[in-house]
Amino acid sequence: MEFRHGLWTGVSALFSESGRQLGEANTRPFLLNHQIPAETVACNYEGSRYGRAINISALRIAMKHFDMALPIIGAVRKFHLEKVGKTAPDAMPGTWDLYIIARSSIGIVAYKNRHGAPTRSDAVLSDTLASLFQFISGVFMICRQMMITADPAIRENNTISAEALYAYADDNGVFLSPNGMACAGGIAKIMEFLEFCCSGRFSEETNGKTNADFNLETIIEDSENWYRYALATVEMDCFTELECLRRQRNPAPNQSAQIDAVKKVYSAISQYCTTNVAFTAQFSKTKDFKEGVLERQNYILTLLGRPKITSISDKYISERLSIGS
Repeated sequence: MEFRHGLWTGVSALFSESGRQLGEANTRPFLLNHQIPAETVACNYEGSRYGRAINISALRIAMKHFDMALPIIGAVRKFHLEKVGKTAPDAMPGTWDLYIIARSSIGIVAYKNRHGAPTRSDAVLSDTLASLFQFISGVFMICRQMMITADPAIRENNTISAEALYAYADDNGVFLSPNGMACAGGIAKIMEFLEFCCSGRFSEETNGKTNADFNLETIIEDSENWYRYALATVEMDCFTELECLRRQRNPAPNQSAQIDAVKKVYSAISQYCTTNVAFTAQFSKTKDFKEGVLERQNYILTLLGRPKITSISDKYISERLSIGS
């Protein structure tokens, strides 16, 4: 379920057509990780990745389908910006927008996997969508790191350059993996991708290979419902992270100000989602966390066309809030 695993973790165990898992060595839950062997080499890109092992097997597949994945992300970008009233041809997304665009793109995979009848964890995903997942997850992780530290770049929904995004990722360890490996993408290709996410402009080389006017309806039958699903999962995560912060007891004086700043970021992004014209739910503000998160999970299940649940176990709530760990 979305509360327990979120979007990224919830689909990282899926397999692509090429037989690799979306999360590669970082697939979670770990019991679903098949530990598929990969060809690795030492990274020779300057910066934080230098000397780290990078996964060449996954990179080859991702790069082969890069030009087909990019217009899907472009369509998600356009869809979201129109919903928030940024309709000018040269409209730029702010950092909150980038986070939602990234989550919505990952949400395509999650929505297709979970809508209606449940799909097996070993279901096969197209290599194009697997490539989309690999690339856009980087934007998601950059914005997430900004959020959990209340970095000035994300305190307001201000625009940001591709250069600033890359520098932030390199300076803050976003390119590094928990398993000791690093992002395998070349600097030029990462910069091209980040520039596209910011400006919406295809490079001359890419635009000559792909359909820039991709129609989301070709892969998502009900784009409005998918988008509501993506917004709802972002809002529920913000609601949950705010609860995590509220449960921190007796923080040191120098931590209190930081915690308050992080709370403001989550609260602002949560409000940005709920005031979106596509957001149809109205959640009670008087319920406690357990009731509130159940209300949100059931709204998400309704969007997925699946039965509501009567409760979320204390075990899952404790795991998600990292209580007693």
